[in-house]
Amino acid sequence: MTDDDIELIHSPLTQTYSAEGHTLSIEIYRGAGEAWILEVVDELGTATVWDEHFETDAAALAAAFEAFEEEGVHHFVTHAQQEAEAAEPELLHRLAQAGQPAVLPSGAELMMTPLSDDELGELDAFLLDSDTDEGMRLDMLDGFLHALAIGPETVMPSRWLPLVWRRADGAMLPVVESLDEANHLIGLVMRHFNSIVRGFEQRPPMVEPCWGTTQYGDLGEYEDAEAWAYGFDEGVKLSRPAWQPLLDDAEASRWYRPIGLLGADEFSDDQDALTRTPEQREALAAQIEESLLRLHAFWLPLRQAVAEREQARRLSGKVGRNEPCPCGSGKKFKKCCGAPSELH
Repeated sequence: MTDDDIELIHSPLTQTYSAEGHTLSIEIYRGAGEAWILEVVDELGTATVWDEHFETDAAALAAAFEAFEEEGVHHFVTHAQQEAEAAEPELLHRLAQAGQPAVLPSGAELMMTPLSDDELGELDAFLLDSDTDEGMRLDMLDGFLHALAIGPETVMPSRWLPLVWRRADGAMLPVVESLDEANHLIGLVMRHFNSIVRGFEQRPPMVEPCWGTTQYGDLGEYEDAEAWAYGFDEGVKLSRPAWQPLLDDAEASRWYRPIGLLGADEFSDDQDALTRTPEQREALAAQIEESLLRLHAFWLPLRQAVAEREQARRLSGKVGRNEPCPCGSGKKFKKCCGAPSELH
């Protein structure tokens, strides 16, 4: 049997992740009856394949997020590109001859596509049918993801996905009947997050926060962004110390004010007076799009500076996960002194 005869099984956990100005395609696949293989492809087509294989696709996904968190997404990408540049010329030639595209594969392109109305409805229905009353709803999730997308630091999905499902055990998967269904739901959430990130990367930025309306008897129907703002505030709480400089800044804090008034607990002494009527709350909701643009612009220089500083720090002395271990064992660092169980 040749390599061409091997039928690969692609995990539904295969997805695209955007952070620190990079877009990575997380590919998880296996042959029939074999362990799962993890491969990460960056926006230039540079691939990193894990040496170790995984019993489950969920374990492979967790390993990818762990690597991003430990190394930083920017360092992960630049190190992979440096290794690719140093590869044997004949290997690069074979890839070129085979027409290897320097673009994201079609599956990854799908992961950057905004959810359709039907897919948003599917995700909304699942969140509404959740067994716990504390789980996020679609508008709350949208606010939560907006805070993560524009905030001062990158929060890894391993930290925030359990909050979407309200998993007390910290698991990234929702409680459903099958793993395929869990993978599908995670894909919907990640696609929605990616589309928010990509929207802010456009010039000019495309900001489309998602919330609904509420009918107030004879008063009429009004836009209702309270749950959305609550979700945004939940996202801020994940990095509250990092957000504090903005909240302490007299001018910048004004941009957060409509979100805080609608969604935060005990935001200000005048909060009740300013949010008492549906007209007042709708007026605050109308200010949120402009607030998001201002908040994104406020944190963008810091996010860029942090990424550059982190890259310089890591390149100055840290051994990469696939580099030879400095102890001289001949093993890769991640398999030797870099392994959690080893102390040299």
